[in-house]
Amino acid sequence: MKLPVQWWRGAIAVSALAFAAYLGFSIWGDWESVSGAMGRMSGLTILIVLALSLFNYGLRFFRWHLYTRWQGFDVRLLRNAGIYLGGFAFTVSPGKAGEAVRGLYMAREGVPHAASLAMLFVERLADLMVMLVLASLVLVARPDLSWLIGLTLFATLLLLVLATHPAMSDLLRRVGEKKDTRLGKALVWFAGLLGHARALLAPRRLLLIFALGLVAWTAEGYGLWLLVSSFDAALTPAFVTGVYGAAILAGAAAIFMPGGLGGTEAVMTALLVASGLGLAAAIAVTLICRLATLWFAVLIGAACLAMLELGDWRARRAAVLAQNGASS
Repeated sequence: MKLPVQWWRGAIAVSALAFAAYLGFSIWGDWESVSGAMGRMSGLTILIVLALSLFNYGLRFFRWHLYTRWQGFDVRLLRNAGIYLGGFAFTVSPGKAGEAVRGLYMAREGVPHAASLAMLFVERLADLMVMLVLASLVLVARPDLSWLIGLTLFATLLLLVLATHPAMSDLLRRVGEKKDTRLGKALVWFAGLLGHARALLAPRRLLLIFALGLVAWTAEGYGLWLLVSSFDAALTPAFVTGVYGAAILAGAAAIFMPGGLGGTEAVMTALLVASGLGLAAAIAVTLICRLATLWFAVLIGAACLAMLELGDWRARRAAVLAQNGASS
């Protein structure tokens, strides 16, 4: 129930490594040219991109809050917002697994770990479906990326079938109940997780969470186009949004890389260069985009986690003082 100190250390270490990698990325592309390209993106444009990121986070939180209510848990809106956004502090973890920290805080609100992890699973699955749609926008110009989209589509459909078919959870439960071991208990627990996920993936609910995710992620894709439009490349908003989706998919494919670092940046830059944007401009756009989306989220997440920890500490302190007062 306690937030491990190692998680904070890991997040700080990854952030430091990412900063060094971004610096090396910029130097490789000729730092003077890259910094000059950054200067062409106005402050107003960057503010709009940040606002679009906030819009993205807000819609995705609303989707998370729906998950909570659909499962019958009554978590206060602001508290739930802090928990959801706080998970972003550890989004720069392999496969974004660190976002499971939400489960620690949800447990304090009476939400079982199986339920909160099911919410995280559905969140990832819905986002994969959205990115498939967005990434498909680049196939007309870049059919060579069809393998990435095809592989992700196969994995997404497989996960969707496993999560929604009751036979899978029933099988896991039966096998687990026959084994009085840790593995057996884990299988029973995982069957319960799939049960929670299946309830969230009912057709009407799935359609709604997909629609919310599509609007949320399209907003960030449009933000990338706003950055690209600072230069002379004649690229449409739809195509650049597709580039954003393909880059995020590439980062998701590099599951062991923290937050998709490296894979996302490389694909985004490569696609922009192949589409007619200069190398320095593509690097500058990629860096600003990632700072305004991924790292902006990490900053907000760290602030929310700090507020959650402070609030919980005050609550524990007040409880101790009240108990001491009552005993005296």
